[in-house]
Amino acid sequence: MIRTILAASLLIAGLAAARAQTGDMSCADYLKADAQAQASMSAADKAMIAADPQAAAMDAKMRAYCKANPKASSSEAAMKAMQ
Repeated sequence: MIRTILAASLLIAGLAAARAQTGDMSCADYLKADAQAQASMSAADKAMIAADPQAAAMDAKMRAYCKANPKASSSEAAMKAMQ
């Protein structure tokens, strides 16, 4: 559980660092940053995040919203994913 939280925190921190450089990034940019973050994670870290149903659902909702609305902001996608 702690490793799951740590892995999710690292993923969020990486995406937040990318966002801090660009302001509120577009969904297209979010998807690119997410793909880079996923590529750099170990298989064990990916499995731990996928094992957390709440985190996995949030990720899936954000990706789905961003794929459907690439010009929307990532903060808008996050708000929609939390609804």
